[in-house]
Amino acid sequence: MSPPSEHDQMRKPADKSAAFGGEALEKGKAAIEQSYSAAAENVRAFNVKMIDMARANTEAVFDFALKIASAKAPNDIVELWTAHAHKQFETLTAQTKELTALGQKMAGDSAGPLQHGVNQAFKKAS
Repeated sequence: MSPPSEHDQMRKPADKSAAFGGEALEKGKAAIEQSYSAAAENVRAFNVKMIDMARANTEAVFDFALKIASAKAPNDIVELWTAHAHKQFETLTAQTKELTALGQKMAGDSAGPLQHGVNQAFKKAS
């Protein structure tokens, strides 16, 4: 058997690099698909949450309007207005916290698979 030619010696690292590149590409593709799925689910959850919040806020406005229309004295209106403003401030604060937490979850869930895929590719390359 003859010794490996210079061409054969150069081909082995090239084949290894090509195999690694193909594997990294497949892992990257899987990570992107997983990230896309997570993002789509999170967008759906965000939209549902926004609709629920809009419904709650709209119902609160109609409840308030009904109470104002039913008020018998001006001081009743002032009390109703104050109570409504206080309740809406609390509701808005809670909704803001919920949306912030959901937004942070969305960012983490969407970036997580990509980050994991890249980390795995670099670990294998080292």
